[in-house]
Amino acid sequence: MPEHASFSLEINPSHMKNFIQAGRTLAATLAVAVTSGQLVLLGNTNRPAIASGNFDANTEGVYYLEGVYELTAAAAAVGTVGDAAYWDSTAGNVTATAAENTLIGIFSEPKVANATLARVRLPGA
Repeated sequence: MPEHASFSLEINPSHMKNFIQAGRTLAATLAVAVTSGQLVLLGNTNRPAIASGNFDANTEGVYYLEGVYELTAAAAAVGTVGDAAYWDSTAGNVTATAAENTLIGIFSEPKVANATLARVRLPGA
């Protein structure tokens, strides 16, 4: 599966027999349908990833593992640049609360109270 990035690779795989891809994206088949830009948690590690397009349930799709994305956020959440950002799977949004939520990255710009969107940097490949 080709990389879906507009930047050059820093890795020179020409001398590596076992190089497959840079790992900025992964192909995965999920049991649920997803929409472009939707955050998903992959595997038993709950690896945060962003859908690169709309994919039906049980259909292979490509998911970004790194980058900065604007995601729906809890209005009450507050964070500064570099603070941990968590995913509340029950509410389906970003929060600053660690308890019972999954770490998905860091806030890439301040998240103020009453804002319903947050910019989050995923941890990278």
